[in-house]
Amino acid sequence: MAPRSLAAFLKAARSALTAPASQRPKPLTLVIGNESADLDSLCSAILLAYFRSHTPPHNASLHVPLCNLPRADLALRPELQAALAGTSSVPKLKSDSDSTPDTQGGVPLDSLITLSELPDDLVADDTKWLLVDHNALTGNLAKRFQSSVAGCIDHHVDEGVVPTNVYGFPRVIETCGSCASLVVEYAQDAWRQLSEQEPDQTTDRVLARLALAPILVDTSSLKSANKTTDTDRRAAAVAEAVLGVSGEGKSAFNASYETDAEYNRSAYYDELSRLKNDLSTFTYSDILRKDYKQWTEKTRSGGSLTVGFSTVSQGLGYLLKNIGDKNALLDGLYTHAKERNLDIAVIMTVQHDEGGFARQLLLWALNEPAVHAVKRFVETNTDKLDLKPWGDGQQDTTASDSGEWHTCWTHRTEFSRKQIAPLLRDAMKSWLWKTTQML
Repeated sequence: MAPRSLAAFLKAARSALTAPASQRPKPLTLVIGNESADLDSLCSAILLAYFRSHTPPHNASLHVPLCNLPRADLALRPELQAALAGTSSVPKLKSDSDSTPDTQGGVPLDSLITLSELPDDLVADDTKWLLVDHNALTGNLAKRFQSSVAGCIDHHVDEGVVPTNVYGFPRVIETCGSCASLVVEYAQDAWRQLSEQEPDQTTDRVLARLALAPILVDTSSLKSANKTTDTDRRAAAVAEAVLGVSGEGKSAFNASYETDAEYNRSAYYDELSRLKNDLSTFTYSDILRKDYKQWTEKTRSGGSLTVGFSTVSQGLGYLLKNIGDKNALLDGLYTHAKERNLDIAVIMTVQHDEGGFARQLLLWALNEPAVHAVKRFVETNTDKLDLKPWGDGQQDTTASDSGEWHTCWTHRTEFSRKQIAPLLRDAMKSWLWKTTQML
């Protein structure tokens, strides 16, 4: 049976994954979020793996929560450490002489399992994969394990590649602010039964904060009219009921917990947001890979284009002032694109100051087919997105039918990467195919 404490569970999951091939469980079930490895993906993977590992009949196979990033990149996510801490803020030292964080049942970042621990000899036939916060594996993972994807819980556009009716595995794709909300809704009965059969208030408080962290961040503390859904509100109520501070979720959760006097929704959200948005210690290389997703789109003629999206939690004005000037930004983006063999590099920003909340979209087409695709995207979506030049065109080069082109716009704030990436990917597929046919 899987250990009840989160720390012991993660240790057991790591041991199962890294055991010699002859000693690994078969099939080994892995739960993984998308390649941006943002707070929602990481917390959702941990939560779903934990609850399924404690729920019959799934607990016959220990589920491994796998962070979709190399171990070195965990350090780029201080907001995740706060969510894991078991308190409502960053772990504090017990005393000036004690260097051990007081996590009150939480776990440190280095206890998580990353791609760096994924064995080279692990093969698709010996695994089952459960996706959260996306519904299609990408990159090298797709090449190795796509045939073993068995289910998903996600809130993005359905890519149509996750099979249906795989026994014992969910296939949930629904619109809501946070994927963690869908995970809580899926697992709340298992959570309630576990709390009744094996009470552990300390662990449940850690799990509740893990659930609340992405829900609050992704819905602006349940205040965003464009993002917050009833699913998010119900899930937050369940998690807050575990912390004993909400009556709304108790009837559904049917559990009684002592009030966690340390928890305050607004304070927790503010602390997570502060940690997520403080980029002052990072380089452009760090920032561009902190929340990054990449897609390759094929055309009917057999060609392909690859696009990479970097989402940044500050505006371009902040970056140019605090990280590096225009040349440093473009040099960083060019290096980032070349290292990943991108045809199109994208930065999407979320501006919090500099005159109010806004979003900016910087696109760099690095070759002729990419220029055609980006121009197609602009022609099709300027009105829909309300694209307007940013900063008097200071990031723009002249658009042409060959060579390269980079330009930057402001756009409607309700459009995040979740909405804009499919639009650009459609333009990549349709315009490249037409261009190829004309050559």
